[in-house]
Amino acid sequence: MSTFRLGLIEGFYGRQWSWPERHDMASFLADAGYSHYVYAPKGDGSLRAQWREPFVDLQNLTHFSAYCRGLGLKFGVGLSPMGLQLSYSDRDRAVLRDRLNELAAIGLDTLWILFDDMRGDHADLAASQSRVMHDVRDVFDGELAVCPGYYSFDPVLDEVFGERPANYLQDLDAGLDASVDILWTGAKVICETLTVEDCRQFTELTGRKPLLWDNYPVNDGRKTSPFLHLNAFTGRDPAIKQAAAGHFANPMNQPSLSKIPLMTLPQLYSDYTDADQLRRASLDRLPADLSQVLERDWARFQRQGLDGLSDREKRALLHEYRSLPHPAAKEVCDWLEGGYTFDPECLTG
Repeated sequence: MSTFRLGLIEGFYGRQWSWPERHDMASFLADAGYSHYVYAPKGDGSLRAQWREPFVDLQNLTHFSAYCRGLGLKFGVGLSPMGLQLSYSDRDRAVLRDRLNELAAIGLDTLWILFDDMRGDHADLAASQSRVMHDVRDVFDGELAVCPGYYSFDPVLDEVFGERPANYLQDLDAGLDASVDILWTGAKVICETLTVEDCRQFTELTGRKPLLWDNYPVNDGRKTSPFLHLNAFTGRDPAIKQAAAGHFANPMNQPSLSKIPLMTLPQLYSDYTDADQLRRASLDRLPADLSQVLERDWARFQRQGLDGLSDREKRALLHEYRSLPHPAAKEVCDWLEGGYTFDPECLTG
């Protein structure tokens, strides 16, 4: 696929968005210059832990698909068929086909099969995943991508999910149809920089351009949930547009606040200026009083976080932000009060 895709992947753990928040985000993305919305929240059990059961919320998903496509956004879903990375039987194949038929009925332009954050330290990992993807390609002819079990060079994945098999990426590539993209977060799971060289290293191993899954501004983890990531995208080389198949950003648990950095990603690939200018221009879209306090506070929210704020500072900030009638201000208040604190239970839900 030659067209560079720019999208949002709703792929975080923890506190989930409502359907009205998703509709609002889709409208924002279309206006901001994005091309895709991929629905893959870890909190939707039908996409992950309970994927073998019929989908429980097809009506909302169908309405949302139509809404996105009506805005000119390509709509996609990320399905995580847990267990199939270890073994793949005829019964598994039949169940997977049932789920794919359900998804096809809602209207899909894009489908991602996600093997992220699953145990993967066995020799047949690439072969099992390739067989799954072969069957998916047989029944889905749209934009198709796979997230590998080891979706970065980051050794933290081996520490948590077991040591990756030797030549894993090369073997996965060899088993995939040429039309299937491979998702990649870069050298790290959460990257401060994404460069052309990062993309070239991936391409040297696989023969494919990576489809980038950028874990910024996401803040759903134990280490990241105490922070609000409000700065513009930085450290992303605009020349990535020639070296990658696309760039998808994973947002924060706070949808309104996520729009501040998300507004800046399309501009990076068009009329890029420095990060301060991009951030201020994004904040200027908000009411003036809210824009001013967020410009004042963004650095300590992003760099100091909750643990760096005293109780007295939190009380003063809550008093100020509560006086501002805007969803973004409410999200700041919820965050200050611990409403987005990381819950390890979300990893098993």
